[in-house]
This record gives sequence, C-alpha cells and structure tokens, in this order.
Amino acid sequence: MGLTVGDRPAELRSFQILSLAIDEAARLLSCSPSKKLAWILTGPILIAAARALAMATVGGIETPIEILALSARNIFELWLRLQYIAASDVNCQSWRDEALTDQLQVFDAILTLPGADVLRPAILTEIERVKQHGANRGLTEGQGLLSTSRLAKATGNQSEYDAFYKLYSKIVHPSSWSVNWPNAVSSDMYGFTLAVNVQEYAAGILQIVEDEFGVRAESCYKAALDRMSALDISRSTSSGASVPPGGKGVAGGMSPKIGRNAPCLCGSGKKYKQCCGKITVH
Repeated sequence: MGLTVGDRPAELRSFQILSLAIDEAARLLSCSPSKKLAWILTGPILIAAARALAMATVGGIETPIEILALSARNIFELWLRLQYIAASDVNCQSWRDEALTDQLQVFDAILTLPGADVLRPAILTEIERVKQHGANRGLTEGQGLLSTSRLAKATGNQSEYDAFYKLYSKIVHPSSWSVNWPNAVSSDMYGFTLAVNVQEYAAGILQIVEDEFGVRAESCYKAALDRMSALDISRSTSSGASVPPGGKGVAGGMSPKIGRNAPCLCGSGKKYKQCCGKITVH
C-alpha cells in the first residue's frame, strides 16, 4: 500500500484502511491457539494502534494538527514497542510489569493531593488489591518504566527518534512554539511529515506482525478494503444516494447487515448503534 500525502480526504481514507487492516491483524492473532507471550501481548498493541489511527480521522479534514501529531506519536511508540517485545520473553515480561507500575504510580500521585487523607483508606485498599492482582498474574512490583528514548535505542531506532519525536511532542503539548506560532506549526511541511509518519509506522507494524507471526499484511489490507467498501455502500444507501452502477452494492443487491451491538465497520471501536448505525440503514 503506497503513501498518500497532500490530499486530505485521501490521507484520511488511507488512515482508515490502515486502522482496519491492523484491527484485522489483531483479530487473526486472537484466533491462534498459541500461548507464546509475545503473541498474546501483540493483540492489545495492535488494538491500540488501530485506535491511534482512527483518532487521526476524528475531525475529518478539519482534524487539528495536534491530534494528528498525537496519533503519529502513539503509532511510533507502538511500532517501537512491538519490536521490543518480539525480541525476547524477558522484554515481554518487562512490558507486562510496566502495567502494574503505571497503575500504582497513578495511585501514589493521587495520595499527594491536598485533602487526599479523606480518600487514603479507600486508595490504600485499592493499591493492595491491585498489587495482589499483579502478583496473581506473575507481575513484579517496582519495575522501572522504559522511556521512549531508551526503547528506541534498545530497538536500534535512535536516529528516527531523534528525527521526529521532538516534533510530535512540541505539537502535542502546548509548547511556546505551538501556542505563539500556530500558523508555522500548521504549515503543510509538518502536516505532510506527520501524515507520512502515521502511514509509514502503521505499515511497519503490519510488516512486523507478518515477519514475526506469519499474519500476511496483504490479507489484512484486503480485508480492510472489503470493510471500507461495505461501509461506503452502507453510507450511500442510508443517505438515499444511488448505489454503484448495476444496482447491486453487495451480494443479492442488499446493503450489508450489521448487528446493532457489533463493532462499527469504520474502526472507531464503538458499537455500530453508537456510531455509524445512528443513521438508519434501509
């Protein structure tokens, strides 16, 4: 799948296809009986990547560049993380341990707030519950978090980190540059860079899944295109627009039947009835 740059509607469609392709890869992995740790941990990473891509389309062609930068940063970090866990079971365990550390750090931070004494008993009880839950799952308490910089170095991607990570962060955060020079930040040069990075690293994620787990990227792209076609037909028939030449959108000339509680075809992660299904399909 080639890169699309400079045409916002086409860029958004590319993001959507990649999101659906990665979602398909996650589905295929979930069907495997493998108990390998890297295999198990890859599914949630793929789901997070699909959501990050969907986020880049949330405002259509008016999606703020800050959202695009956040999507690019998340995709980049997940691309790094996927390489990291694929390298060894030790790395997989380290990533699992970080979940426990993350949760406990949130609780510790809350306890520093003024007036937190009122909540302290409840929070301390929850901390013990989380620690026990972690122990039951074989997690080690107190493990340090691997920064993105160290993650990039560990996976041999330091140069890409140096080239792009500051750009992501300075647009995502209200830096002096992004606040005081918004026109500079919103220039085509940075928008093009972010759009390329989103697509490059998303495609890289699919390639890692193919190389490490045998899930073919080509099959995932095909499934994504099929879902996009079904969604396009659904939208056109819902809005009263004519169906494609020949009068048949899908087999039998019927619009696709989607369960109201099924995941929406657009890849938003919402139920169909809470997303595109708000428009009645006739």
